Amino acid sequence: MATRVAQWATGAVGRAALAELIENPDYQLVGVLVYDPSKAGQDAGALCGLPPTTGVLATSDKEDIFALRPDVVIHAASKAHAVETNAEDICRLLRAGISVITTTSYNHLPTYGAETETAFVEACRAGGSRFHAAGENPGFMFERLVATVTALSKTIDRIDLYEATDVSAVDSRPMLVDLMGMGRPPEDVSADSPIIKKLDLAYRQALNATADVLGITLSHVDVSVDATTLPRDIEVRAGTIEAGTVVGQRFSWVGHWSGRPLLAIHEEWVLTRDLPQWGLKPLAPGQKAPLIRAVIKGEPSFELQLDVGFDDKPADGTHAQPGHLMIAMGALRAIPDVLASPPGVVTAPVFGAIQLGGTKNG
Repeated sequence: MATRVAQWATGAVGRAALAELIENPDYQLVGVLVYDPSKAGQDAGALCGLPPTTGVLATSDKEDIFALRPDVVIHAASKAHAVETNAEDICRLLRAGISVITTTSYNHLPTYGAETETAFVEACRAGGSRFHAAGENPGFMFERLVATVTALSKTIDRIDLYEATDVSAVDSRPMLVDLMGMGRPPEDVSADSPIIKKLDLAYRQALNATADVLGITLSHVDVSVDATTLPRDIEVRAGTIEAGTVVGQRFSWVGHWSGRPLLAIHEEWVLTRDLPQWGLKPLAPGQKAPLIRAVIKGEPSFELQLDVGFDDKPADGTHAQPGHLMIAMGALRAIPDVLASPPGVVTAPVFGAIQLGGTKNG
């Protein structure tokens, strides 16, 4: 029998998930929650580029979703909303006996603090429900993909995960320059920038969750920013970026253990890949830019590169972007395993990762 699923929110990730829920016969879409009142009353298919023939009409009333009592809710509310609101919604669903898989960043509840972790655990207990946080980074790349590779390691000295995003297609100069800090003097970009505060909790979760997999607890996390420039002007969609101003930013979170840096995440925003100081090179014709690079130093050492893209989909807005699709699919693929798990917080298992606590790596 098909699993009864409700889609909560229909932003970029939510739309990608909604299309799969409609097209995959393993799922029975029973409800759709929208935050935009103009979407309420529309057929679910129309919200994700499919024929408006599902018979499931979107609602902006959360009570309608509770009344449907789905087996599971795919919760894709924007991270731009207050995390307290997301947590309250999720915990209320869990207390009502509805399992939740979220793409909002609750991947390592202890990082949020004991109060938040207890709220989720108690909600699952009260409702006999299950909670799982999916996602790409945090959620998969470090704590699952890279951690799995450590099963091949005799020793680990340090792991660095780099995620690069080309932002040259941003066509709004206020967004690119005023908000994101590109095209500004490098001294204007620091660890105190507002964007760091927005990203901080997400990447701390990824580091702490990976440490859990490796059997250790990080002592502290350092945060830094490296802003890089070029000695020439470059042209992007938002206009000219002048020589000597910021064309790349690397935000770094470095987790320490046993008196040394061990786990690090680096989020890179670039306007060009011609940044030899970071080891980046211009792409050859038809070559995809790597989304993820992982450098594992140890015995032996490993370097991984993950290129992501579509080979035959038009870039005309009719298909989900690869990143959004990855996040949505990670949540949906988790449904059978989450529902088969005992009630509580469900964390994806990693088999055979190196255990650092008490070994000579310490």
